[in-house]
Amino acid sequence: MNFLKNTVIFSIATFISRILGYIRDAVVAFYFGSNQITDAFYVAWRLPNTLRQLAAEGSFNAAFIPIYTQESQKSYENAKEYVSSLFSYYTIVLSVITVFVVLFAEGFVKLIAPGFSEKGNLQLTADLVRLVFPYLILIGWTSFFMALLNTKDRFFIPGIAPALLNLSFIFSAVFLSNYLGIYALAFGALLGGFLQFLIQMPQVYKEGLLFKPTLKKHPAINTTLKKMVPAFASFGVSQFSFIIDTLLASFLYAGAVTYLYYGNRIFQLPLGLFIIGLGNALLVSLSKYYAEGNIQAFKKDLTLSFKVSIFISLPAMAGMIFLGKEIIDLLLVRGAFTEKDAFLTYYALVGYAIGLLGYAFTRPFKSAFFAVGDTKTPLVSTIVGLLSSMFFAVFFTFVLKWEVFGLALASSLGAYINSIYLYFKYQYELDLKGIFISFVKVLISTSVMVLVLELLKIFHLKLSVLVFGGILLSGLIYLILNILLKEDSALIFLNILKRKLLRK
Repeated sequence: MNFLKNTVIFSIATFISRILGYIRDAVVAFYFGSNQITDAFYVAWRLPNTLRQLAAEGSFNAAFIPIYTQESQKSYENAKEYVSSLFSYYTIVLSVITVFVVLFAEGFVKLIAPGFSEKGNLQLTADLVRLVFPYLILIGWTSFFMALLNTKDRFFIPGIAPALLNLSFIFSAVFLSNYLGIYALAFGALLGGFLQFLIQMPQVYKEGLLFKPTLKKHPAINTTLKKMVPAFASFGVSQFSFIIDTLLASFLYAGAVTYLYYGNRIFQLPLGLFIIGLGNALLVSLSKYYAEGNIQAFKKDLTLSFKVSIFISLPAMAGMIFLGKEIIDLLLVRGAFTEKDAFLTYYALVGYAIGLLGYAFTRPFKSAFFAVGDTKTPLVSTIVGLLSSMFFAVFFTFVLKWEVFGLALASSLGAYINSIYLYFKYQYELDLKGIFISFVKVLISTSVMVLVLELLKIFHLKLSVLVFGGILLSGLIYLILNILLKEDSALIFLNILKRKLLRK
């Protein structure tokens, strides 16, 4: 149950960051629009950012947190020696990767965006890669200390840190774009990476988590490496689906990469707000239960996490499909970003949104496997999902001619196949009846929510009123209906809110 409180804390912090993220996207769209230059930047940014997602949200946490929990149970000094040693080798690996990519930037661009050679923006993209890729080291350090703080149940500061990246992008676009052009965004990325690392340091010091780096090899390093390699491959294969999207989109019309980027950014809101936070908090919780041998609590928390995933994902999916175009119009349509750009971004958003429940289910399953030390099963499941999405991507894009919608939809189908595979490989019992009942209750509430959104459109309200009013009104009705239906997740969140208010 503690993981839900940590999820809420992480979500509040992330919400602040995401709001700034949408302001950042609106500012960048205003100054740069959607064209070959923005395609070049978003491809360059995707390289270190994809590796960031591996380090911050994937393989590192999956391997590190269970082992750190076990080492902490032995002694504080032992855990500190382990962290000191791991940080040193972790930094070396990130540095080697950075140097390698910077030296061979053109080759990496040709690999992930081969269509750029014909469009003439290959060299620009390579130059941007060289400038922006050192971000990986900065965000790698941020991720390391984020994982440490998570083990101490500290989720707010790590969750809000990305807000500084968004502020850096906004500052760079507004004040530097006239002087540096698209290179202003590369400067913003590096500044944001440094600030994200810096903001965590006071709390790291307060929690007594500072250490002196050492090249002395701790015995648990080998175990970490053994766990990290398949975990890294698992999350790496998962992130590779976005690389496939970029590769195929590079052969489409100018702006296709940018449409996928903006569609995915909006899609990432529920993932970033709740699902990733849920996965991180759940991994800490399940690792502790497994180390203690408390399998009953392990199964109870995991079952609850699926109910919460449904409670968050289903209305978010419906909201993006039925209100997505209006959201994009409000956020992005101004300056150099046109109505045509908005429609194509919406098609990408719908394709991604369809798969939200599939993405949401993979997080609890992977946390469960990682908590018990199994990093191989998630790897196999992700490979199966990726191969499926690759097949669908080629078929939808080049046979059915669904273009950006087809690329996004293919990723969604891969996510569902991934989660289905994990379900059949999971060894402990789940309360399937309870999960299904929650799904039915949430589906009923979501259907009413969609009806409210569609009725609001009849009144031809001002765009900002329709979006914000629609989200607030339909969200409130959704929550009330779930409480009336006594849906578990709604009642738990209501109790958490009551406790917070009573304390005040």
